[in-house]
Amino acid sequence: MKKAILCVWICGALASGACATAVAKVPADRPTLEVPPPPPRVIEPTPQPEVFMPEPVGELPPASLPNPRPKPTPNREPPRAEPKPETPAVETAPPVAPVTPPPQLRTPGTADGAEAARQVHDVLDRANKTLASIDYRKLNTARRGEYDTAKNLIKQSEDALKASNFDIARKLADKADQIGKELQTR
Repeated sequence: MKKAILCVWICGALASGACATAVAKVPADRPTLEVPPPPPRVIEPTPQPEVFMPEPVGELPPASLPNPRPKPTPNREPPRAEPKPETPAVETAPPVAPVTPPPQLRTPGTADGAEAARQVHDVLDRANKTLASIDYRKLNTARRGEYDTAKNLIKQSEDALKASNFDIARKLADKADQIGKELQTR
């Protein structure tokens, strides 16, 4: 046994000595860098902008405060209908067509408001049906927490839909639907 330990110790000493070198490598001598002196600084004064002085104005008339609202005078007599004299026909401009507002700009692939709302409602209905098919009483504590999270996501999605945030509403509804499907498969 002592011979075996001695052999292992000798082999270890020889193996560790084989990796060692007796001479350390010396880095090559390189010439030192000579840094040139910094260029002289020439500081020129910045030109001052011309100061604009407005011309004096003569005295202005005192500003009169506008009457906030004239008081209506009570009209006790019914208005009289007097025939108006005919006025000569005056050329009138043709009626102007009502101006329609330009369509709302959207990136390609995004649905308009009605279509986006319909898509979100479809996902919300699917998520509600999925959660309705799950028996809450049979869920353990962790899965009940996920179920409650899905219900909260549906509520937040409905709130975002009311505020016309269709992208956020869609993402929340998709997440609620995904959680519902995971709960249903377990």
